[in-house]
Amino acid sequence: YLVVEVQPHPTFRREGNDLVTEVTVTLPQALLGTELSVPTLEGSVVMKIPAGTQGGSTFRLRGKGVPELRGRTVGDELVKVNVEIPKNLNPRQKELVEELARSLQG
Repeated sequence: YLVVEVQPHPTFRREGNDLVTEVTVTLPQALLGTELSVPTLEGSVVMKIPAGTQGGSTFRLRGKGVPELRGRTVGDELVKVNVEIPKNLNPRQKELVEELARSLQG
């Protein structure tokens, strides 16, 4: 008998033929939108994160997953977005966040 053990990849998690990876964006990037370099099996690609992206949102990169065995289809890469919330704000940053909160309350 032959036992094969597959080690987890540091960047990707496999779900069938799809690959799942996570990226972290700052709060301003999530609010205003940005472009990020995202790793794929074929190298990095630039992906647009739209303004107003919520933490936990998932975006699909079509055809960037794993090829189907004995098939012609290729899975996708699913990119989960995590939003990094700053822990220590200086007084000016806190003031700006409070001003934003007031303006959003209407």
